[in-house]
Amino acid sequence: MIVEYFKELANRANLGNWDSWNTQYRVLAVVLGLLAAYWALRVMVPAVLRILRPFLFIALGLAAVWALYPTATCSIEFLSKLPFLCAR
Repeated sequence: MIVEYFKELANRANLGNWDSWNTQYRVLAVVLGLLAAYWALRVMVPAVLRILRPFLFIALGLAAVWALYPTATCSIEFLSKLPFLCAR
């Protein structure tokens, strides 16, 4: 039902492809897209950070240990394979 409503609105506005749109509809579409992206970022970023918080703490701790003891950190087998961490 909602899809048909939007199709009817698009038909009334004569919205075919982007080139056929009036300037006011283009501006409206861009503004609505930016608002939707802003809202999505405000909702998603805190949730993603809450999920990734333990991994971020582990990465921060590993970076601190690597800064203090780089040779000991690079002696760990799976860390020694990371080229950006243990460049030789």
